[in-house]
Amino acid sequence: MLNRDEEVKRHRQPSDHSLWIGEEFGRFRNWVDLTRGFAGASAVVLFLAPILNELIAVQGASNNKLIFILSAGIFFAAITIQMIRIEERMSLTPPVFFIFGLAFAIVGPDVALLAFIAIWAINVALPNPSVFLTAYATIVVALGVMLKSGNLNTILMAGLAVFPPFVAILFRRRLARFKKRRKIVVR
Repeated sequence: MLNRDEEVKRHRQPSDHSLWIGEEFGRFRNWVDLTRGFAGASAVVLFLAPILNELIAVQGASNNKLIFILSAGIFFAAITIQMIRIEERMSLTPPVFFIFGLAFAIVGPDVALLAFIAIWAINVALPNPSVFLTAYATIVVALGVMLKSGNLNTILMAGLAVFPPFVAILFRRRLARFKKRRKIVVR
């Protein structure tokens, strides 16, 4: 049985929109999102270039810019799909673990893992998911430059991380944690 202090710790204040590490790491859905992000991004990174090179077979031509633009478009579309939830009304959820999964394939496991650890280390000071994702983008850029993971990939990953807060600002909505609501039907 919980004592009163433990009960108070477990309940959020209505104005608290921060991400709690215990809650986030305990949700099975987040780990599925991380795996799905990694698998999808890995598939795009590994297979888009060979497929596109076979479709557009021009001798000596480089399709690197086209491949980068197409893969960036796929990643932004995937984040948009992950972010938008429509139940009774539209809400925007922060696809934090999905973005973490994308990072492992886009900037490499060294930068992604260090950024993952660093963002959760400073998470206590971050008031909401928008600031969390913006700080994550900053960490990815710093680590990407230090560990030389590729300028375009680092910039793409930073853009993917700040995309949800940017969309939230455009829609004048807050990035909110997903809460499954239960409907009670009285007959």
